[in-house]
Amino acid sequence: MSMKVERSTLDQVKKRFEINKKKIEEKQKEYDFEERMKELREEEEKAKAYRKEKLKEKKRKAEEELTFEDDDEMAAVMGFSGFGSSKKNS
Repeated sequence: MSMKVERSTLDQVKKRFEINKKKIEEKQKEYDFEERMKELREEEEKAKAYRKEKLKEKKRKAEEELTFEDDDEMAAVMGFSGFGSSKKNS
């Protein structure tokens, strides 16, 4: 396997510059303002939905962390044995 690189001629380099320049001009022509605005709106909607989903997940996790056991422990610390009544009304 040879590690030698073929040297480019001046004409080859000029042709390559022309090809690259044409590619850049084509990209500029394809630019459509309305299409770009539509893409931006879609990205914004996706980001909004993602944030909303994260918030729901955060709330769900917070609710899972709060269990009745924690409430019972807090009630015991505060001196309550329970929130219900042991007496029956007759």
